[in-house]
Amino acid sequence: MQIAWKKELEIGNEMIDTQHRMLVLLLKKLDLALTSRMDQKIVMGIMLEIKKFTEFHFLSEENLMAELHYPGLEDHERIHSELLGVLNVFIAQINRKQEAPEDILPQIVSWVANHVVSEDIKIAEYVKRSSFRPIAEDCYALYLRKYD
Repeated sequence: MQIAWKKELEIGNEMIDTQHRMLVLLLKKLDLALTSRMDQKIVMGIMLEIKKFTEFHFLSEENLMAELHYPGLEDHERIHSELLGVLNVFIAQINRKQEAPEDILPQIVSWVANHVVSEDIKIAEYVKRSSFRPIAEDCYALYLRKYD
């Protein structure tokens, strides 16, 4: 499966974009484990890594929205909750061998991309217009950029 970071997925907030790149990297890691026919225990470990990172990422986004007094926070939290519910169902189905991870991976990749371009972009647009600034925004350059 073709999994790669695309510039179109950037929303313009370095912290969130960095986390989105990490999430795409974890999906790529899962894809490589599946195509290499890694042991089920390793695959499940990566699935749990994706779940835990997604939980962290959603909390980061929700904290950012709270810092900015984002008017769509409650709706976005609901969407995050629904997505985590779907991810939990996927993991349970894989554990019970009702679904194969390779059958679920395209769905996860699709909902990540769709969520970023349809929902997270709204946060980015709001950040650009808002007089409120993210906490530690001035530190992003120091901690989030690649150094040569």
